[in-house]
Amino acid sequence: MKKYEKAEKTFAGHNSYSKTDHDATFMHMKEDYMKNGQLKLGYNIQVATTDQYVVDYALSPNPTDFKTLEPFLDQMTMLDKFDKIVSDTG
Repeated sequence: MKKYEKAEKTFAGHNSYSKTDHDATFMHMKEDYMKNGQLKLGYNIQVATTDQYVVDYALSPNPTDFKTLEPFLDQMTMLDKFDKIVSDTG
């Protein structure tokens, strides 16, 4: 029972976790030369740029972009300096 309680704490709202990196999440990667998607450990990175300069970034274990954009914008200290935000369709 203790093993399952410890695993439940480690999940901390994630769908999966690695034994070696508890913060990473298994994500569907598109790097196979046969175009076969594979599940691999990874992080989702959000990057804010302006005039080819990186002004902020964030790493997230969440594999979907639409769940990470709003928290990323909330953490940006320079957000009031921009009048337009452009994002991909994720």
